Amino acid sequence: MLKAIENDSKETCEVRAKLLQVKNDVIIQWVPGHMDILGNEAADNAAKEAATITDNLPRPVSLAAALNCMNRSIQDMPIEHLRTAQVYRNFNQAKDKAEDKTRKDAVFLAQVRSGHCLSFKAYQHLLNAAVDPTCPRCREGPHTLEHWFLECAGTESTRLEISGDVNPSLEILTDQLGKVVLMSRRTL
Repeated sequence: MLKAIENDSKETCEVRAKLLQVKNDVIIQWVPGHMDILGNEAADNAAKEAATITDNLPRPVSLAAALNCMNRSIQDMPIEHLRTAQVYRNFNQAKDKAEDKTRKDAVFLAQVRSGHCLSFKAYQHLLNAAVDPTCPRCREGPHTLEHWFLECAGTESTRLEISGDVNPSLEILTDQLGKVVLMSRRTL
């Protein structure tokens, strides 16, 4: 939507006009959809290529077989962003899917893992310079993912109680989802 709103079509002009009429602050936040998801571009390209096949011969394939074929042939590129690479170092997609979490929790976890979460004051500050980026719990340093999870004296006791880890690492964000959701609910 953010890219679409930049063009001058009738629909986007109407959307921009309505946004300008809003009397309160409007925060437009990117939520992970399909963009920049590892392997998504390769899957999109494969789908586009398959759509160009012009012979009209029917080729029935089960969904399971198609998924199996795609999973074998599509390899994710290495993660280049240092923090994201650390968070996802031990990521297990099957384990992640098996965890009992709601769609809302899954989206929230993706936002927390990326550091692009409105619960972090430093991220809010990127969107609105009037927001103080300082950690609201300890008033020491910017309220970022790293600070909240690894450094903040205001969340340390809760983190110890939930994870029991004296020397935490960001890898816990993919290893112990239930604990991360619980800590997020208590401290963010």
